[in-house]
Parts: sequence; structure tokens; C-alpha cells
Amino acid sequence: MNTEAKLRSLINSVQVMTSTLNLDEVLEYLIKEVLHVIDGSNASVLFLYDEKINRLYAKTAAGFDMKHLQYAFLKPGEGMSGKTFLSEKGQIFSTHTDTLEGMQDINPKTKEYYSKARGDLEYPASAICVPLKTKQGCIGVLTVDIYEENVTFTPQDLQLLETFATQAVIAIENATLFSRNERTQRVHEVLSEVSLSQGGLDKITKALASLVQSEVIVHNEFFDLLETSSDEATALGNVLTQEYYSKLKEAMTNGRGSTGIIQFDGQEERIYFFPVRTDDRSIGLISMYLNKDDVLDPLDQFAVEQTVTIFALEITRRERSSYHALTYSGYILDQLLNGKSDKLTLNEMIRTTSGMGEERKYLLVQLTIEEAGFSLKDISHKKEIITRIIRRKMEQLPFKPFILDQNLDIVFMFSYPKQTKETVAYERIRIAFAQIIEEVKQATELSLVAGIGRTVNKLDDVRTSANDASKCVDYLRTKQNKSSLLAYFELGFQRLFLKTEASELEGYVEETIGQLKRYDQENKASLLITLSVYLDLNKNMKETAESLFIHVNTVKYRLRLIREILGIEEIGGEAAFELQLAVNINRFLD
Repeated sequence: MNTEAKLRSLINSVQVMTSTLNLDEVLEYLIKEVLHVIDGSNASVLFLYDEKINRLYAKTAAGFDMKHLQYAFLKPGEGMSGKTFLSEKGQIFSTHTDTLEGMQDINPKTKEYYSKARGDLEYPASAICVPLKTKQGCIGVLTVDIYEENVTFTPQDLQLLETFATQAVIAIENATLFSRNERTQRVHEVLSEVSLSQGGLDKITKALASLVQSEVIVHNEFFDLLETSSDEATALGNVLTQEYYSKLKEAMTNGRGSTGIIQFDGQEERIYFFPVRTDDRSIGLISMYLNKDDVLDPLDQFAVEQTVTIFALEITRRERSSYHALTYSGYILDQLLNGKSDKLTLNEMIRTTSGMGEERKYLLVQLTIEEAGFSLKDISHKKEIITRIIRRKMEQLPFKPFILDQNLDIVFMFSYPKQTKETVAYERIRIAFAQIIEEVKQATELSLVAGIGRTVNKLDDVRTSANDASKCVDYLRTKQNKSSLLAYFELGFQRLFLKTEASELEGYVEETIGQLKRYDQENKASLLITLSVYLDLNKNMKETAESLFIHVNTVKYRLRLIREILGIEEIGGEAAFELQLAVNINRFLD
């Protein structure tokens, strides 16, 4: 073909490509027209680059069976097309030897698909590869092959193909922009319609799966499974949470979509992740999965990225609904704690308390935020995170919760069936609050303490359980090196000291064992420890000696000295009781 004919063919081809803004049609025209432009060519492939998977994939081809070639993926630098993509320069592979060398590093799986797509193992006798370059970088590679021996491409062919590629990129960019807008608008319209019709997150998830022909999984910010498009997707969602938690966490922190490969049911699956964000935080994650050999159309990827706001609105709507329910439950609890339950009508109680009545038990918990140097403004901001963690944990418990938020103190009441064993209820609640305390610590650096009251059988007694929980919190906040969680039955007799003025307790210790404490300090002795162990072991000298790793005679000597210092004849009766009480108050005061 002479130069004039080649230019005329090129102009005609450009006109054909720009005659439509449908991306699929543009690419189809492109791959066919290139065979008209490049004289003697037998086949051509258009590879596009997918940034998320860092691979070139065959988007369309002439002279190949796309049923197989669509699964041929090339890393940048792999094969003739991969090398051209990496260098961003057009290349001629003049001989069969050149093409063989250029394709020898292709991975076996891609080589297998390429062979099936051609129907044989033959490599081209000659090939030209040119990059498709935009201002943002290389978006793909156009490759043209000759399979006839003794026919080779020339530098003029390369120059012509590069000119063709330049025009093709303009057509691709225009069609991509149009198709993106069209696809995004369609997806947005469908999902918006479902959302406005109150279809909920479930219907929206299934609608998206249908639109993009891919299974969809939705997690919240804690990676709890919210919704899935099918039972299979549910199974994979659980696998992701249990085995790929770090991958989910990394995907949620990304500002945009990402992808990864996981093992599921004995197969490798390609997962696309799209973080769901509000203005200030990530509140969820959309995951889509396909067989590893498939890719999610970039237009669909873009559409999903642009429409995650609908998922954000729906997840936020769920959160608000849950929050409002907790707010009203706080009103109920406030009435009960202030002895105003008679003001609540029976209908209100039935509607809001899910079975509150004579055949139920009640357990109260107080959760207190320790300020620890944080300003009220900081705590107020962190309180939002605490609220989300609490709401999530309450949804996991099988007991009906009532929550009264009092700034730094949050009071909980749990209502559960009378036939439920108290030990079972306590253990479930204890574990939940231990997890809340730990999660809040990691997320906000705030320290929380929680007190668990005793179980009561009547609504009139819930204030008793609340007082129990408050005493536990008071105790936790007075101890050094404290734990963060305490139940009333674990508190023991020390609860008697909680409401007593410290000065009064210190005065009692001073009057009873003060001289003993001073003697130990002045003489570096261990009389107080000996007395404490002796009383704890029911005044058994032999066991006291074994516990302290000393001789019995040493115990006898120390006890005689203790009696002399304290001015008592024997450690027994009322004197022993007072000494034991003083020792325990001293422990309580640290």
C-alpha cells in the first residue's frame, strides 16, 4: 500500500472510531481498523492497564478468540506488550526469533490462554507494539502481528501505527469519559431508587451485585458483616473477617478502591475493595469478588467508587436508628432510677422494653470514662467513637439493653429471662464490657472502668443494682495498679469503706495499728506483714511460718513483740477483730 493510500486508510479509520462515544464500540472499531491501516497484518490485540491489579489485560482483539484471551494477564515488563508498556516506546519485533524471545518470560497460565486463543502454539513471525499514552501516563498497548513467514514490519509501519495510536487514545479518552458518566449515572439512579423506596441496605447490596454482575459483601467499620448479595457471599464475608482481617483493615484505610487475592473454598478469588466514607471517617467497606482470572470492568469500578455515598447514607441511617432506640431506652432507665416508673404507661413499657415484666431479671452496669489529662472537648469527640463501639457490642448481646448516658458515666440495664442462669448472664456481660474497655483504649487512648451490680428480680430494685455498680467503680478508681472491671460480689467487705471519709479510715488505722507501722518503718521490720498473714491464716503459727518462710519460733517472737508494742495481752476475740479490720482498711487505703 502506497503512502497516500495508507494516509487515506488512517483518516477513514479515525473517522470510524470517532463516530460513537460508546467505549465498547470504539474499541471494537479500533481493533478492526488497525488491520486496514497496517498492511499485511493478520491479528491485533488491545491491552489495557488496570492499576488496581497492576496488570495489562486483553480488552479486545482481532484474529484471537476472546473467550480465552480475556484471561491473559501481563505484568508490566512481561512479554512484548508488557515491555512496551514499561518503556512507553514503540517496538518492532522483526523476526520469529525476536517474537519468541520477547514472549519467553510470559507466565505459563497466560501462555496457555494465548495458545487457546490462537488455536495453536505459534508465535508471530513479526510484531509491532505501541503504547497508548495520555497526559496521565500509559493506559495500554496496541499490538499487531504477522504470522506469514518472510513478511516483516518496517519502521514506516511503526510510525504509522504510532500515529494511529495517538488518534485512538483521543477516541478512547472521549468514549471513556462519556461511558463513565453514563455507567455511573445508571448505577446511581438504580441504587438511589432502591434507597428512596426504603429498600434498605439489603436491597441496595443485591441491586449493585446485579448491576455489576459480581457478588457484593458489605462490612461496617468494625468489620462486622452487614449485608451480602448471596449465601455464598456470606460465607466468603465470614472468611474475610476471620482470616483476612489485616487485608480488610488495610483496604478500609485506603483513600480509594484496591484489590487483592485470597483463598476461598480451595480456589483463588480476586477481591475488589471500596471503602465507604463520610466526611471524617471510614464507616464501612464494600467487597466484590470474582474468579482470579476475571477482572471487574474499570467502568464498573469507577461507578462503584462514585456511588458508595449511597451505602454511606444507608449505613448512617442504620446507626441513627439504633442510636435513637438507645436514647429512648435511656429515658426509660432514668425514670426507673429516679423512682418514677409509675409515670410510664403499660403500653410504653411493652413497646420499648421487649418483655420487661415479673418473669425477668435485671442487671445494671456503670461504665465510667477516666479523664486522665484529656480536655472535655477531646473527650466529647472521642465519645462518638465510644458510642459506636458500645452500640455494636450491645447488638451482639442476647439481652435487652437500656442505656443512660450521663457524660462521663454511662449506666446500662440488661433485662433477661428469669430462666437464664445468673452466672451465664454475668459472664456474657462481663466479656462484652472487657472488650469495650479494650477497644476504646486502642481507638481513643481513653481509660474506662466498669462496675457490675448484683442481679435483681424486680424493677423497684434496679436502683440497688445501680448503687452496687457505682460502688465498684468508686473502688476501682481508688486503687493503684487497678483492674478495669469489677463485679459487686467480687468486692467483698471492702464495699463498706467506699462511702466513708478517708480521714476517718486513716484515723482508725492510726489508733489501732499506727504504732506497729511506725516500728516497721523505723526498724525495717516486718511485724505488720506477720500480723496480717497470721490473722488471714486463722492464727495458725505453723502455717504462718511456712507462708513467710521463717521458723515458728520467729513467729512466736514477732507476735510477742506485736503485743508489747500495741499494749494488748493476746491477739484474740474483739482485739483480733479490730486488728483484722484495721489491716484490711490499711490495705484498702494502700
